[in-house]
Amino acid sequence: MSSSNRELALAYLEDAEYAFEEAMRAYKRRLFHRTIRRAQECVELSLKALLRLYSVEYPRTHEVSSSLWSS
Repeated sequence: MSSSNRELALAYLEDAEYAFEEAMRAYKRRLFHRTIRRAQECVELSLKALLRLYSVEYPRTHEVSSSLWSS
């Protein structure tokens, strides 16, 4: 694992944590559409962090399932 991949993965995880915090704030305010959006973003960023950590190239879209199944 390269240090640049590790740094990028950590940056993705920081963004995921922020998205999670926003999701929790939205949930507390009963803004469920925003809760879902931020929670989904959190999952996507976390998954991309793992893929980056293991040097798996993924398409630059929101759809990464093809990368998961081919790895």
